[in-house]
Amino acid sequence: MRVHLFLEQSDFKFEPWEEAVPEIKKWIDDHVIAVAEGHNLNHAVIHIQCADAVSLKFGVRDLHREQSPMIAAMEDSVVSDYEDAGFDYWDSIPPFGVVELYALELTHRPDVTEAELEAFFLLAVNFLLNSFMMIAFRGSEVEHVERYMEDTIRWARAYTYQGETCFRYKHPGW
Repeated sequence: MRVHLFLEQSDFKFEPWEEAVPEIKKWIDDHVIAVAEGHNLNHAVIHIQCADAVSLKFGVRDLHREQSPMIAAMEDSVVSDYEDAGFDYWDSIPPFGVVELYALELTHRPDVTEAELEAFFLLAVNFLLNSFMMIAFRGSEVEHVERYMEDTIRWARAYTYQGETCFRYKHPGW
């Protein structure tokens, strides 16, 4: 989905997850997701608040609609030679629905555990992937939260853009 279409929606929430571990269920049961337009219709500001315990605010921008050169860097990172050890049949850059995460601001109570924060970020990434086909982020943008995003980063594809390590992540098989 494109960001401007995402902004037209009115009901934002984490999807129900019956077999979720207690850390995840806790956030699903008590959360609010607010979305507002950024500086234009290709940008959105997303604020996820779970109880009074944790809050994450960040921006997303539609890379295709913004005609970002980051797309070319992503495409250059796709291994097209099927004989190469890094080849992955499913690895491609979608023609739309590719968003960059930026300006991440995390706040949480001191009693929130690392496992709870990891669960929170898993839910946030899944929320984004239910709306967009791929998320991308610069290493520098997630340095302060990277320990909570280890699973996402582990499965993401790294690429270089403007001399910086960046990551792109989508559901396997898309």
